[in-house]
Amino acid sequence: MWTESSRRTPRQGEEGSAYIAVLMVLVVLTIFGLALSMITQTEMQVGGNERTVSRVFYAADSGVKTAVAELLVNNEFQGRTFLYTDSGLQLAPSEDGTPVLAARVDVLPVLLIQQGPCNLCEINQAGGYGGRDYYKTTNVINATATRFSTMDGGAERVPIAQKTISAMVEIQPHDPSTELMDGSVDPEVIAKYKF
Repeated sequence: MWTESSRRTPRQGEEGSAYIAVLMVLVVLTIFGLALSMITQTEMQVGGNERTVSRVFYAADSGVKTAVAELLVNNEFQGRTFLYTDSGLQLAPSEDGTPVLAARVDVLPVLLIQQGPCNLCEINQAGGYGGRDYYKTTNVINATATRFSTMDGGAERVPIAQKTISAMVEIQPHDPSTELMDGSVDPEVIAKYKF
């Protein structure tokens, strides 16, 4: 049972100390929450950047794969520019004015840098097959992908990221075209390649 004499009287300087302790805990928790918010926001930006870089890398890689396929099927690749949109549709201004994301892939012509006897085609070593000689060729392929966003109704393209992939491809047996075997490539064209 409580009596008047058993009631504790506050000591000098202890009045309001619980409020100060609670305020200190709230300040620490607020700082901790703000730090977590900043970390989350930074991680989301890093994740978005990684996704953009991956998309640009795979767009450039698709340009290299296209050049290799055309080299194998048609025995030549003179270079080309491809345009990929995220929606898969043709690049056109959106009706509601939102930016359209797309990638432009510039693939340089395949450059023959070396050719030699074909290790895998013994018939070539005996003089050819069907009057044609086959070789082992080493070619270099460069593809540059640029991811961009359209602004102002699609007229202005704002670059977001860019990636260049250089690949050396050995093909055997290969019957290179006379244009590839010519070897007289303009030095200005060679300067565009990254080895």
